[in-house]
Amino acid sequence: MTTAAIEGDAYDVVIMGGGPAGATLGARVARETNLRVAIFEAEFFPRDHIGESFVHTIVPSLQESGALSKVLASECWVKKYGGYYAWSEHPWSTLFDHALQERDGYLRWAIHCNRPEFDHILLEHARSAGAEVHEGSEVVSVERRGDRTLVRLRDGREVSAKLFVNCSGRTGSTTITGEKAFLSQYRNIAVWNHVVGAKPAQVLPGDWNIFRERNVSPIGSFMFEDGWFWFIPVPKVVQGKRVRTHSLGMVTDPGILNKPGKRYTDPEVFMRTARSVPFLGELLQDAELVSDKFLTATNYSRISERMCDFDLGEIRIGDAAYFVDPLFSSGVHFALLHAGAALVLIKATLAGEGNLSEPLLRDLWADYNGMLSTIARGFSLGIDQWYNEIANERPNSVYWSRRTETPTFAARSETFAGLVNGSIHGDLLQVITKGSNSIAALGAEGAMRRAYQMLEDREPSPDTIVRLRPDVRLRESVTLEAPPVVDGKPVAFIHGPYWDDPVGRAHEVRPVFPGPIPCHRFCTDDPSNPAQVRFFEQEHHGVALYERLKRGDESYGALKASLDPAQQHLLLLLLLAELLEVEVPLHTELSTQPAAAESLSV
Repeated sequence: MTTAAIEGDAYDVVIMGGGPAGATLGARVARETNLRVAIFEAEFFPRDHIGESFVHTIVPSLQESGALSKVLASECWVKKYGGYYAWSEHPWSTLFDHALQERDGYLRWAIHCNRPEFDHILLEHARSAGAEVHEGSEVVSVERRGDRTLVRLRDGREVSAKLFVNCSGRTGSTTITGEKAFLSQYRNIAVWNHVVGAKPAQVLPGDWNIFRERNVSPIGSFMFEDGWFWFIPVPKVVQGKRVRTHSLGMVTDPGILNKPGKRYTDPEVFMRTARSVPFLGELLQDAELVSDKFLTATNYSRISERMCDFDLGEIRIGDAAYFVDPLFSSGVHFALLHAGAALVLIKATLAGEGNLSEPLLRDLWADYNGMLSTIARGFSLGIDQWYNEIANERPNSVYWSRRTETPTFAARSETFAGLVNGSIHGDLLQVITKGSNSIAALGAEGAMRRAYQMLEDREPSPDTIVRLRPDVRLRESVTLEAPPVVDGKPVAFIHGPYWDDPVGRAHEVRPVFPGPIPCHRFCTDDPSNPAQVRFFEQEHHGVALYERLKRGDESYGALKASLDPAQQHLLLLLLLAELLEVEVPLHTELSTQPAAAESLSV
């Protein structure tokens, strides 16, 4: 490649993939910086894609990108308020941020949508915002050369970028790809189609159905012996007319499809099975398939070893970073969440936001990697636990034989940090525990239950003396994640009035990722132990805890009892990061304090 070619096709940011992650990031880079950004998408939009139902956390991300008003002005969506789960004789249901809704009365919402139209709106929004959008332009390889990345396209073109962002989904060649590890023992396949003539999910009778009285739409999830069905209202154009269809899909073990009478890609077998499922059958009495063509996708939960690399100038987003089972409609949520965090990296690294030194930039990049890894591993515990709960309820389920197997991935420090930091929280815990939000409500087996037990076992006995390791110090830093309230403004999820008008009331809430946020870090200079624990002084009073741990003259039980919940949280993170010394090995005695799994704020 000649110097002229490098100069002529040189971008600040190249994004591989024009789905929701790539389009959202491209739009925000173009709108909020003077950087030159290009999106290279292998397909031409609109195109079909799995994932037609979202969670409410996408709304602030769409609003911040400027795309929300365009989505809401379209006819491709239906408002969604939560979901119900019929995987026993007694279904149960939950609203988004159920506990918050009960306190403040405001309904949080997301959307069900026709994905080809939704994705097309976002990509066109990126184009109109100033990002260069190249459809039908497949990236075939990337190579870091000095301080730039060379990007080769299928048609022979070559471009370069200061930073390369992989938003290509579960495939794609990059400089830091590596082999993705499995996150879950459950390796499923999804089979789906669309029907017309079905009843809305909210009409089913029963006190459990909290959506019927207000006639608001949920996602329906229905268990059967071979897995589970989803049921999602989707406005589609069928034979030239806009009609309300329902996406009807099943998630099952791939081996099931080879068994007699279970070729679920056969229309007759698929519909007969769906109509035999309790509660779902009532909704499908008069339903007919829109097409005999079924779509399939494997749902193997996998994770990249690295989510970003400062020296290689690469960031991974969405499914390119990790993919989890679609049980909780989380895919687009993760994609947009990552895009918001990646924007902070890009603005700080290339646009000079915050005027950060290289060490502080590296802190931000390390936090991006740690945040994504922690969320993915914590979330996967929930997926495995959910399938274990299904197995307990349905001993004839395909998942029964796997109920006592250990998780595929080893429980690492980020796994436990995810539990403590609330990566299993809110709606996810509400769903898994059937509304109790208590770990004790879970079955004795399952990945999450085992992880909490391991976490509990790591707490020292009350009479153990704990102190900081001699090489641990405090330093000032910055981080990606922010406290619930910044500059007097709450995050959107906890501000009820925002949900009446997310566009008009956007000024009342802080961004999901406000920018580099000042923090402190417990850390060492020992390369063999790069663990760090960060905290916000105004919330955790970590400096005072540092001084007490530095003296090292208190027992664990007395110290913990004297701390407020935020400091107890910080103390546990320091234990998990192995930044404390104890007088007895952590694994030899169990704490006589209340079980960690129940005393933590999850």
